[in-house]
Amino acid sequence: MKKIIIALFLVILLTGCSCSLNDTKPESAVETFFDKYRMHDDNVLTQLKQTIESEITDDNNKKDYQELMEKQYDQFAYVIKDINEDNDTAVVTVELTVLNYHDAILKAEEELEKNKERFNDENGVYDEEKFMSYKIEKMQDVDDTVTHTITLNLTKENGMWKVEQLSNDDITKLHGLY
Repeated sequence: MKKIIIALFLVILLTGCSCSLNDTKPESAVETFFDKYRMHDDNVLTQLKQTIESEITDDNNKKDYQELMEKQYDQFAYVIKDINEDNDTAVVTVELTVLNYHDAILKAEEELEKNKERFNDENGVYDEEKFMSYKIEKMQDVDDTVTHTITLNLTKENGMWKVEQLSNDDITKLHGLY
């Protein structure tokens, strides 16, 4: 799971720049940034698929995990709470409400700790993909949300604002994994 989080970090990094001609204000750049996720931008989905492809081997788990992340992108909400602009830099504080996948993952990990043999293959050897299937199943049942505060740093280049790389914590918050 940590590898997936790091790889999702790369998704944010690669999609962080705003590419809209309307990003002449920090709040517009933030809207563009989040709209890429809501609209399932090709770059976002390509990076998501590459991340999943490199971390999950079972095709059903790949498909299910991608659907979970797309569901997160469809359902997250945000409110811009504060904008501090200073020449060509800005800091935007955002309140982000996401599906709470983190609690489902914790419950799955508790089950693994209590009943590791449940996730063994037919030869009695621990099967990571079997556990991943269980974890995904628990995540699919999530309908509760959690609200986090994240900070977006922006820079202005040629009159246009661009969202900079997010911290690891903010990335995990965006994906509901924090």
